[in-house]
Amino acid sequence: MAKTIRKRKTLSDRLKSLGPAAIVTSAFVGPGTITTTTLAGVNYQYDLLWAILFSGLSLLILMEMSGRIGIISNHDIAEAAISSFKNSKLAAIIIKGLMVITLFATAFGFEAGNLIGGSLGLADALNLSQWLAALILGGAAFYAVAVGTAKTLEKLMSFFVGLMGIVFILTMILVQPNYGDVLSGFVPTNIPEGSAVTVIAMIGTTLIGINLLMQNVTNAEKWQGPEHLGDAKFDIGFNVGIGTLITMAIVITSGTVLFGTGTVVTSPIIFSAMLEPTLGVYARIIGNVGIAAAGLSSAIATPLILKVVLARLFKWEPNNMKARVAGGSAVIFGTIFAAFGTSPTQIIVFASAFSGLFLPIVAILIMIAANNKALLGKYKNSLTQNILGGVATLITLALGINSLLRFFENLSNL
Repeated sequence: MAKTIRKRKTLSDRLKSLGPAAIVTSAFVGPGTITTTTLAGVNYQYDLLWAILFSGLSLLILMEMSGRIGIISNHDIAEAAISSFKNSKLAAIIIKGLMVITLFATAFGFEAGNLIGGSLGLADALNLSQWLAALILGGAAFYAVAVGTAKTLEKLMSFFVGLMGIVFILTMILVQPNYGDVLSGFVPTNIPEGSAVTVIAMIGTTLIGINLLMQNVTNAEKWQGPEHLGDAKFDIGFNVGIGTLITMAIVITSGTVLFGTGTVVTSPIIFSAMLEPTLGVYARIIGNVGIAAAGLSSAIATPLILKVVLARLFKWEPNNMKARVAGGSAVIFGTIFAAFGTSPTQIIVFASAFSGLFLPIVAILIMIAANNKALLGKYKNSLTQNILGGVATLITLALGINSLLRFFENLSNL
């Protein structure tokens, strides 16, 4: 019997198959990430670059497992994890309940931040009032989420990732940092005093539980069978790599221009404003385009995750009206707050806490499912993957504990 010779895929083939991971990258590179990384550069220059590299690698590890589960088993994380428990009915109620609460809390809270930050960038770039900028971005996001699916919006998200990559990496090059000092920031030999909160915040804006759920669902929809594992790995490495470079570029740019100036970072607009004295008014406009792109891409990706994961969780059709209403309502919620220029502090605190608490649960469920031999066969985790996944999961546990502590601290201050 003749053996089937599998054609080796070229770089061009791999690039054509890019898509699902761009949605996750678009979701985590938002105004919140820009604000947090600008803060890191302003206060600690390049000393915290190692934390971004660390969080990017952790995201890469967990996304690979999540995607592999979807491709090989065609199960979502909930289904895959539930099948590993003896009392599957009770497990289903608990796991699905946690997922639904976290999906809504995270999507609504983060969407407000996405549209507030994005509208600030668009308003500053085009000299618009914030309410008008909010309506423009909110309207665009609502349309995309209402009519689009993960499959149809993949390329749009890839465009946004590429645009942000060009804008933020170009500005980093233009401010001419000392690359020797930059390289030293990747070695955590001298962790600055008081930087722990910023480190946790940077890792927390990269590692988000609902993004891992989305990666699983979109991979299961796009690819079936082990022959596509290479496509998925390339997609994850390419998009997460660009996302990590973008966040590093923001830290390096702000560290080069604003370190030691005493600048107080209260919003992402500080990033574009800092470019004007150094590189001129056009640089500020370019920076604002990057902020607006980050806001809009996240404003589309976040409610899209809510819509797609809910549909998969409850076996609805991909563009089911219930799922569209859920996604659209998150956009409307965020647009209202952005139009009035106010931040729903309590909602965002609640969303951040739930996201942080839910993250280690998702990571543990992924680890359980990725070791299920009955489900994955020879594609279950290897020893090396379990060690790497274990380290990433421990990081998520630390983030979860921190989220719980900060939640109670913020409650007392509200």
